[in-house]
Amino acid sequence: MSTADVIVLGAGPAGCAAAIRARQAGLSVMMFDANASPKAAPGETLHPGIEPLLRQLGVLDQVLQAGFQRHRGVWRMQGETREFFPYGQDAQGEWLGFQADRRVLHRILQQAAVDAGATLIRNARAEAVLAQENRVTGVVINSTHYRAAWTIDATGRHAWLARQLALEARTCSPPLAARFGWRNEEHANHDGQPAFRFHDDGWSWQAPLGNHRTAWVELRIGEPGGSPPAGLDLTWTLRPHCAGPGYFLVGDAAATFDPSSSHGVLRALMSGILCGHLVEGWHRAGVAEAMAIDTYRQWVCEQFAHDEQRLRQHYTDSPAGQRFAKEYGLTWKVR
Repeated sequence: MSTADVIVLGAGPAGCAAAIRARQAGLSVMMFDANASPKAAPGETLHPGIEPLLRQLGVLDQVLQAGFQRHRGVWRMQGETREFFPYGQDAQGEWLGFQADRRVLHRILQQAAVDAGATLIRNARAEAVLAQENRVTGVVINSTHYRAAWTIDATGRHAWLARQLALEARTCSPPLAARFGWRNEEHANHDGQPAFRFHDDGWSWQAPLGNHRTAWVELRIGEPGGSPPAGLDLTWTLRPHCAGPGYFLVGDAAATFDPSSSHGVLRALMSGILCGHLVEGWHRAGVAEAMAIDTYRQWVCEQFAHDEQRLRQHYTDSPAGQRFAKEYGLTWKVR
C-alpha cells in the first residue's frame, strides 16, 4: 500500500494543474495516467486569457517556446456573411491566442508536475474506489492500494470516479457529437486565423497550424432524447456533486461543454488550481471540509450556468439551433 496527501487520476490540463498547485503547497502528490505517453489528438485553441494561469503554474515560458501557431481572433461565418472577432489589445499590442499541439501541451504540463515533485505513474488504470464511512480514501490501481486524504478525478468526460460513485450527471443539451482531424491545406481567405461556421445540423471549426496544415472539428446535433450522432459525445453535462468527502472532480469530469465554448482548457486549469488551493486550505489552514466542498461545488455550478446561458444564445441564433427548436420544441435549456 502507498499513501500520499493527494491522488490525481488523469494527467491532462486539469489534473496537472491540480498536481502542480498541490505541490506548490508542499503536499505529496501521486498522479496516475492510463496512457503510456501523451496521445496525438487535434490541438487546443487557447484564448489569450490563459497566459496568467500558465504563468501561475510555471509553464508560460515553455508554452511560448513551443512554437505554437498564434492568432489574433476568430472568424465567425454564417451563410454568405463572415465577421472577424479580434481578442483585443492593450499598450503592449494585440492579444494573441495559441493553437497548441495537444500532445506537446500535455507533455509540458506533465513535466512541470513531475519537476514540482509529483510522482507520475503511467499505464495505470483505476480498478476500484477505496472508501471508509462514506469518505473516499483512495483507489486500487493495477491491484495496488493507494490511499490519500483527497482523490481528484481528472479523467475527462469518462469521469471514472464519478461513475464509480454513481454521481448525478445532469444532461443540459440535445445529444452532441464531434469528429476531429487534420488536413493538408490552408485557407488564404482566413488570413491565418481560425474560422467557425454554423451549418444546418451543427458547426465546423478550422484552425491553421502552419506548414500548410489545418486542424478541424465538425459537430453534429442529434435528436433530443435520442443517441448522440457518430463521434465523440460532447453533450453538455453537469455533475452538481462535483466534490464530496475525500474527492473532487476537475475539468470535464465535473462539467462538459462542446468546444464552441472556446475556453475548455482555461476552465480545466482554473478548476485544477482551485481544487489544489482548497486542498491546501484543508491541510494547512484548517478550512472545514464542508466549506471546501461547498465552495468548489458552487464555483463549478456558477461557471457552468454562465457558460450555458452564453452557449444557449449562441445556438439559438444559429441555423442549426433554430431548425431543431422548430422541429423539436427545443429551447436549449436545462431539462
